[in-house]
Amino acid sequence: MVNGYFIPLFQTRFISIADNVYWRRRLVIMNNKNIIVISSLFISIVLAVTLAYTIMKGSTPLVVLHVEPQTIQGVIGQDFTININISNVIDLYGWSFKLSWNTTILEVVNVTEGTFLRNGDTFFVPKINNTAGYMLVDCTLLGNVSGVSGNGTLAIIEFHAKEGGACDLNLYETMLINSDEQSIIHTIVNGYFSSVS
Repeated sequence: MVNGYFIPLFQTRFISIADNVYWRRRLVIMNNKNIIVISSLFISIVLAVTLAYTIMKGSTPLVVLHVEPQTIQGVIGQDFTININISNVIDLYGWSFKLSWNTTILEVVNVTEGTFLRNGDTFFVPKINNTAGYMLVDCTLLGNVSGVSGNGTLAIIEFHAKEGGACDLNLYETMLINSDEQSIIHTIVNGYFSSVS
């Protein structure tokens, strides 16, 4: 009897079954929400651990193509040299760069290959344009060989200081290639020339 009324047995069973279905659905929904929360938490932990491991392990040092010395002083009427150096490279098979300068102040006398790739046979091609004030220099290893890793000199450039003044020595359109013919990501550091009396 409920509230003074008799409820047949089959109705009480129906109410009991309905209650069970309702609570089972609630449990399924709650379980699904718990699974989503736990999954999200697990993914977050995995990402955090991966990031921490990467930071602790340290990333590969940045490959740098640079003018050395970065700041150069030269006497008017005399020659001076700069190097185009590479740092922290892995498996360098070939390279190319353009370098520009102020033609009123400087002119290029000579370009020679540095020692970095010279342990193997190389193909080295410098193209100098003193009128326009730039050069294009290419070099590659020959044959089915591995590239060279480390630090060193790619090219040696001899300038003549014609007039007084100052100018940038800008590297641009640079390319580094590994033995799989893939580009090597790198940064560049330019040079700066000023004349002294």
